[in-house]
This record gives sequence, C-alpha cells and structure tokens, in this order.
Amino acid sequence: MTDPLAVAFVHPTALQSEGTGATHSASRIVFELAERGHDVTVFCREQPADGLDTDISVRALDLSGPPYHTGFQLNDALRARVDDGEFDDYDIVHSYVMNAMPVLGGAMSALDAATVVTINAYGAICPKNDLRYMDREPCSSNGLAKCTACSLATSGGHDEYSAPYRAASRLGYLELVRRGEAVADDIDGYHVLSPHLKATYADFGFPSDRMTVVPNLLDERFDRPHESDFAPPYDLLYVGSLAEHKGVDRLLPILDALNRRSESAFRLTIVGDGGDRSELEARAQSMGLADAVSFTGWVPNADLPDLFAAHDIFLYPGRWDEPFGRVFLEALATGTPVVASDVGSVASIVGDGGRTTDGSVEAFAETITDLVASGALPRLSAQAREKARDYRADAVMPQFERLYERCL
Repeated sequence: MTDPLAVAFVHPTALQSEGTGATHSASRIVFELAERGHDVTVFCREQPADGLDTDISVRALDLSGPPYHTGFQLNDALRARVDDGEFDDYDIVHSYVMNAMPVLGGAMSALDAATVVTINAYGAICPKNDLRYMDREPCSSNGLAKCTACSLATSGGHDEYSAPYRAASRLGYLELVRRGEAVADDIDGYHVLSPHLKATYADFGFPSDRMTVVPNLLDERFDRPHESDFAPPYDLLYVGSLAEHKGVDRLLPILDALNRRSESAFRLTIVGDGGDRSELEARAQSMGLADAVSFTGWVPNADLPDLFAAHDIFLYPGRWDEPFGRVFLEALATGTPVVASDVGSVASIVGDGGRTTDGSVEAFAETITDLVASGALPRLSAQAREKARDYRADAVMPQFERLYERCL
C-alpha cells in the first residue's frame, strides 16, 4: 500500500446516488480509497442525498450559473474553487468526468497536485460520446465541420429530449472536446478502463505513455452463487439501454432463431428503458413472441443480482465499441455465462466466462445452440465467477495507487 494521499475526486453526480454505471463506479473508487487510508474529498455535481452515511468530506458544486450547459458550468465551478484556494492542499485531483479536462489541464495545471482524468467512454473525443459517425459506423477522426454535421444530423427522435435541445447540447460538448484536446498534454495521467479505449485515444493524439488501464470495480453485491439449473426452458437476459447502438433490435430475432432451430425452448427477459422500447414490444407481438419475452423496465441496482443469478445466459448484441460495460462484471460475478458481440474489449473483459460472436443474429443463435447442446453452460458459469476475481477491490485498487504514484 502507498503512503496516504490527499485526493480531490470530481464525481459525475453525487456520492452513493443511483444512476449510471459511471455514478456507481466513481462512488466505489471513493469508498475504497478511503478504506485504504487515503484522505478523500468529493466534489459532486449534484447535491448529495440527505442522511449520507460516511465520514468522507463531500462538497457540492454550484452549477446554476450561465452558460446554461452543464459541462461549461462544471468547469466554471471547479475553476472558481481553484481561485479560492480549495485545491491547494491535495496530492491528487482525479476527475471521473471527462469534460472537466479544460480546467484540469488549464487552471489546475499550475497547482502542486497531480491531475488524473478517467476515460470511461468517448466523450473527450466525440460530442455524442459514442464515436459512431452518423449513427452508422465507427469514427476514426474528429473535427469542427465533421462533428458539427454529425451532431446536428443525428439529434432528432431520441428519448424525451427535443431535437433542438439535443443539438445545442452536442455543440456545447463539441466545444468542450476541442478545449480538452488542447490541454491533453498538460494532464499528468489518465485512468483508462480498457485496452481498446487506450488504443482509440492514442489514435486521436492523446499521450499513450500517460494512460494506465485500470478496469471497473466489481460491485460486491453481485458476488453471489448462481441459481439457474441450466436446463430448458433456457432463460436469456439483457440488461441495458434500449437503444440502437446496443443492438437491441437483434434481441427478438435471436430469440426467434433459437426457438426455430433448437428442440429446447428459450425465453428472454429485457431489463431497461429507452427510445426503442415501444417498438420492441410491438415487434414481440407481431413476431408471436409475446409469451416468451418479459419487459421489466428499469430495475433498481439492489434487485439486479438476483435477476442475473436466475438466468442461464447474459446476452449482449451491441454494435458500438463498448468501452467497459459494468453489466459484464455483474454477469460474471453471478456465474451467468456471457454471449456478446465482439466489440471494444469485451472479449478480454469476459475471458473464459463466455463467448463472443461477430454480432449477427445467425452467429448468436449458433453459439448459444452449441453451448446448450454441448452442456458447456455449467463450466462457463464456474469460469465466469473465477474471472470476476480480476475485478474485486483487492485486485483493482492497488492499480489506482500505482497510477497516482506515477503521476506525482
């Protein structure tokens, strides 16, 4: 263990709040750092919930002022705290928010503290945060004209947000990307979630020698025995956003193909919400699959371990280069074998706890049919739980400490 450090940690939302995987990951890092003896102060973008049960110092940032874009507001709020001397006594300033790069590489670069930014998606190089040009294909370069055209062309027809709001937000993020890239060399270190992210950011000109791959931490609530018996009817599970880049349009065709080609019956549970939910529900009816598909909507994190453990296979048919989905760790820890598209670093994350495919419906159906016919699911379940050890706190936190030491 390294000597105790004074760490200022910029949280994406609020400590211990429900929300995205990034929210939970950031909170886990904070608590584990404190558990290992480090003095952590958390700067939150949102007001923490009442009754927060921790001795960790928490400071809410005021993001209420103009300009009315949360990314700029965050940078302004942090810069004001720098000017007031609040960051003078830290060894490390670690932002789990990529769009805070302008202030970390700007005002904070003059501090004695080392600066670290977490790269957990594509928001520091892509205003859409998915690196998919026109929502159709992987993108290998950015630029003002290209990103403006892509951001505007793909801003309509999504979720609860209006097209003008989404377009304005993305143009704001484009400016933050440009400001962040201008100071990328002035940031001392980058915590990158996967080898794929590291290679991608290096291709976009980020300093690869300052990037350290440290994976997501396993949520210990998922470290529990598997419960399904790996017998027909086989229960498939999808957990995540119901959006095109997650490949959710492939879920029902995969289920249909399995039930057509196999003597065993398959069922599918779809957990999550998003813009494609109503279309998926309608397709389940039209394809005659309504009795074999269950749509649960959003499920609280506390209820997910039981859900994972009760299913035979976790299914991920995503299209985009997945940065590092927490769902893979959750499946591994509950002993639920993974069958996923071979995108991003999924294959290395899952290891022997599952199989990857080319993403096609046919490949998914063939892979799952073979696993069932060969009786391989119990073996994959045991291998999945073994692979999950790589993501426990005792394996991951020393990697953070070594990253901090290299930046000092």
